[in-house]
Amino acid sequence: MAEELQSLLDRIQAEGVGKAEARAAEIVAAAEKKAADTLAAAEKKAAELRAAAEADAKASAARSAETLRQAARDVVRSVREDVQATCERLLRADVKAALSGDALAEVVVAVAKASAAEDAGAELRVPAAVAEKVAAHAKARLAAELAKGLRIVGDDDVSAGVRVLVQGGRVEHDFTDEAIVEALSRSVRPALAELAFGK
Repeated sequence: MAEELQSLLDRIQAEGVGKAEARAAEIVAAAEKKAADTLAAAEKKAAELRAAAEADAKASAARSAETLRQAARDVVRSVREDVQATCERLLRADVKAALSGDALAEVVVAVAKASAAEDAGAELRVPAAVAEKVAAHAKARLAAELAKGLRIVGDDDVSAGVRVLVQGGRVEHDFTDEAIVEALSRSVRPALAELAFGK
């Protein structure tokens, strides 16, 4: 009987150990599956985060590049405007100097003769500060034109040069510094842009 008991105990022990080993194998397999699933999920999440970070980096680089392009355009535009303003300021100073004193009187004489031939009632507007001096200078040379009704008048809106008004106050010809600078600027701008910016 002792042998039977021993055999029974051995069999119970073998079954218990077998069940324990099977259960342990199940637990290990479940743990390994869970670890594999967790690792796969972590790798997937890491890949998603990496893709999102790369997309954000590309978008940020694109935004930065566009911002730089806009800043460069703004700088070029600002420089172009500053260069044009400087050129216009220099032109204005040169034109004002050229349209003052005796030179202005000669321009007035030439314009008066041409205007009187077209319209006897023309009025020449000159800077108010020099109107009397210009009129006195031109009087001897423009006696015939003045007799036909030509008038030389001071005008605070004319800073240099002469503006020709015909009957009704309509501007027929504008030889003021502003008009000449504007005409010269239109001619100079393309050449200046080509010289400065290659465009």
